[in-house]
Amino acid sequence: MAVEDEKENKLIGIFPFFIRNIFEDYRINKYLPIISNNFQIGCSPHHKLYSFGGPCVPSSLTSCEEIYRLMFDFIDSYSKNEKSIMDHLIYPYHNCLDSALIQNGYIKNGIKKTAIVNIDRDLNEICKGFKRQFSRDIKKASKKEIIIYESQNYEEDIDLYYNQFQKLLIDRVIERTGNCYKRVSYALVPYSYFEMLRDVLFPKKMARLFFAEYNGVKIGALINFYYKDTIYLGHTSVLRGEYNGLNAYKLLIWHIIVDGKKNGFKNLDVAGLHPDETHGQYHFKMGFNGQVKEIGVYSKSYRYDEIKHAKAIYNELRGLK
Repeated sequence: MAVEDEKENKLIGIFPFFIRNIFEDYRINKYLPIISNNFQIGCSPHHKLYSFGGPCVPSSLTSCEEIYRLMFDFIDSYSKNEKSIMDHLIYPYHNCLDSALIQNGYIKNGIKKTAIVNIDRDLNEICKGFKRQFSRDIKKASKKEIIIYESQNYEEDIDLYYNQFQKLLIDRVIERTGNCYKRVSYALVPYSYFEMLRDVLFPKKMARLFFAEYNGVKIGALINFYYKDTIYLGHTSVLRGEYNGLNAYKLLIWHIIVDGKKNGFKNLDVAGLHPDETHGQYHFKMGFNGQVKEIGVYSKSYRYDEIKHAKAIYNELRGLK
């Protein structure tokens, strides 16, 4: 969804709004689609991505309340007309949205965590804050003639990212889970999502794509998001096998820290921490020495009684997973 200033003929607000079937990761969606399609949830951004959402307005605008209201009103109207939508779930990208969400009828019902790395410092100071092994890996990778560069043709390179690097992630999930239906389904992010990035965010430099190249081979890719003074760590994938020891992932992140600092950004948000502090993802992201920050989970119900009914169906049919 977008809000345009007709007088200035420019975009002044965007609100990614995806709709998911709450049973889509279960076999009920395959065998009983008539029931399944009647229970949907609005989410922002795409629910399968470990990142945050909510309405965005240009940082140059000081008064955003009216723009927020227009977008929330549109979602209200749309959700009520589409009778299959039961709930709208948001993990807001910034605390500035908390009051806007509450004013527009959303209820805070949970907490997630992320980590914020302060990059408004000397680069040596930033690097010293990393885990010792991280700093060593980045220095070693820098000496191996790995080239990090930004895509200059994102229209075509988004397709390359999706067809090569995104599918690598899916293959790893299939291998790791023994082709478990639910876990593989959860990893499938539709091409339409990447089309939206290409058409809406890339032209505004609110999303950027970087590649890591070694001996003429693209061995890694990273998509980040940019808003106000913060970089949000996005989607990444690297080749394994013979390239596994090159630490391309860490070098990509270090490059976007250097690039972000050069371009005036002050923070890097690692875009979510795993709730289990013993999990490898949690340890990896905390290796960049970010400050842990809590993010509220907000929802707005449109069919409260039917949500209870849907949960009852879910509990009865869990055996069909």
